[in-house]
Amino acid sequence: MPLSDEELLRRLKRGDSTAFAVLVDQYKGLVLNLVSRMSGNVDSTEDLAQEVFLRVWKGVPTFRGESKLSTWIYRIALNLCIAEGKTARGRAQFMPLDDPGLASQPQLQVEEESSYAAEVVLKQRMRDLIPKMPEKYRIAITLYYLKDLSYLEIGEIMDVPMGTVKSYLFRGKAWLREQLMGHEKLEGLR
Repeated sequence: MPLSDEELLRRLKRGDSTAFAVLVDQYKGLVLNLVSRMSGNVDSTEDLAQEVFLRVWKGVPTFRGESKLSTWIYRIALNLCIAEGKTARGRAQFMPLDDPGLASQPQLQVEEESSYAAEVVLKQRMRDLIPKMPEKYRIAITLYYLKDLSYLEIGEIMDVPMGTVKSYLFRGKAWLREQLMGHEKLEGLR
């Protein structure tokens, strides 16, 4: 039976390790999904998720409860993904053009296939593009469209006003649209 956030926090602040196991169980889906979407690296998803929960455990004594527990956990996960993304840029791996796996990659142009197949290819292309988006747009797009959070919740997590969240969403969608249409970059959005 899930515990309320208030009960979880009360027990965690007392050092109750079983409450921590309940917290992990209640929030593991949220964390794994968010980390995999934000990092774009499936191989490191579980490691990053474990690090998120380690940071939650260490941070419980200083958590003031000014936001919801889920918002705080989201913020920890986002900060970790942002930090990981910045360190991973220097370790980027390149795929040779003659790689046989490259030919199997879905392409945006779909000729004479069903609309369902075209939609599947488009969704895959978008999943590939989201990790490449400018960070602030990627966070807003992920939280709004993939996590169904409100503007207010996203603003709390990102520590920005609601108007800025709306702007990030608008510009993020414009960036995706430009990428899907084949343009290299939308310079004004950086």
